[in-house]
Amino acid sequence: MELTTSSAASIREALRKITELYTSEEDQLVSTDFYLQPLRKEGRLLVINDNDEEIANIAIDEWKAYTPETFYDEVTLQLTEAIEAENTEGELERLAVWMPYSFVLVDKDRETIADLLLVDEDTLLVKKGLLAGLDEELNKFIEDLLND
Repeated sequence: MELTTSSAASIREALRKITELYTSEEDQLVSTDFYLQPLRKEGRLLVINDNDEEIANIAIDEWKAYTPETFYDEVTLQLTEAIEAENTEGELERLAVWMPYSFVLVDKDRETIADLLLVDEDTLLVKKGLLAGLDEELNKFIEDLLND
């Protein structure tokens, strides 16, 4: 299910709130990760830090229609797209936060579902499909090695 333009913009605005709160011209770094907690039944997205401080709380009405079986798969793709769009110039990589830090998709119990963005010395975007087909490629590689 696709998000409406306004829902996609709301997610990006929530990410901008992070950059506004955690961008500092001073050398005062904080230690935190960012947790994106979608609430399907309520149709909301909470963004919180390590201290359980709410950074954003936005409505995403389309999420109410998702079935529980596909919800996190769909939301992972949507949030990854929003993070990529909002990070085009590295804004999310230059926060005044101690490295490593991450953007993590969590469930209602705050258990990790997926790492959406990990910022360290190098940045790794974790995307669904990033390792798709890896098993087949490795099996073919090993088979070719054994046949030679």
